[in-house]
Amino acid sequence: MIGKLFHFIFVLFILALLIGVPAGWMITRSYSDPEVHYFYAQKAPEEGTEQEKGEESLRFIVLSDLYNYVFEGGNGEIADQAANTSPDAILICGNMISADAENTDVITSLIKRLVQIAPVYYTYGEQEMKYVSAHTAKDASGTEGAADPLREALEKEGAVVLNEEYANAVIYGVSVRIGGMYNKAYEMTNLRGDVKKSSETTWQFLKDFERTDKFKVMLCSRPESFIYGNACKDWRVDLVVSGNDLGGLVVLPYYGGVFGGSQGYFPEFIHGMYEKDNVDLFITSGLSAPKALIPRFNNPPEIAVLDISDLESTETLVARKKAKEEAKKAREEAKAAEEKEQKEKAGEQENTQENAGSEESGQ
Repeated sequence: MIGKLFHFIFVLFILALLIGVPAGWMITRSYSDPEVHYFYAQKAPEEGTEQEKGEESLRFIVLSDLYNYVFEGGNGEIADQAANTSPDAILICGNMISADAENTDVITSLIKRLVQIAPVYYTYGEQEMKYVSAHTAKDASGTEGAADPLREALEKEGAVVLNEEYANAVIYGVSVRIGGMYNKAYEMTNLRGDVKKSSETTWQFLKDFERTDKFKVMLCSRPESFIYGNACKDWRVDLVVSGNDLGGLVVLPYYGGVFGGSQGYFPEFIHGMYEKDNVDLFITSGLSAPKALIPRFNNPPEIAVLDISDLESTETLVARKKAKEEAKKAREEAKAAEEKEQKEKAGEQENTQENAGSEESGQ
């Protein structure tokens, strides 16, 4: 009897090791330093536009869903890894701050590093919306003022904030229009075909956004804003970049992400590159998760590198590479100067302490 009991306990112990060790590793990996993941898409501009199919490409870094989290080694690791990929622009899809954050220090310190690498374009997610609502000053009547403290902080550090707005840019010779939005891009009209009053602002923004021959990139925190209804058919957008659903939060081998928000369980559009109707759709799994949710599982924090090829450049490839090399060299020199300054300060402090010690000994 004792032998059978011992055997049973031994079997349970082995099973616990077989299940517990991999499970523990998968959870730990999901909250360790972020990993760089590469994704690729080809996009040929429409015929007759100012850009023709070429051999050039754009490289975007896509970040999302930090939720004010600070990694063990500091969030400078995000900037360091991003810099190593030499991106042309950095796209941020919201939920980088938490609604209950006391201040913007975590995200603004990261933005300050990122803008030294490449232009940063930032659109709000649900967490930013709630943070702004909670921190916007109110007048005596209780009405919220026009000031957006988060926007002011982000723009002060050099980010381009896009909330139903767009910016035109020429990135290494490639003409690009980058927009940002949070609201849904579907079911915007009633049965008579008239634009709903609640959708008028978003509808007008999208109409203005699509009126260009430039390569059109839309930052939209929630992927369902474009995957539902006929949004991808109705709007002339080349690339939609999203986050929000955290790659399904729990990622099971073979089955993939489990939780897809409004898409339900094991959603079709959850992580990676997709093509829907005439639109390329990219969804990043993000960097962290809200504290209230179950932890990320088998789902490492992601710095997504998105390469878009088949774009015409007005500069040669050699000139583009040279410009990137010069920018990288400037970053390295700035970093070396900063380290030198820190060492000099440390040396001055040591000398001060030594002199103070010598004076005390002399007395």
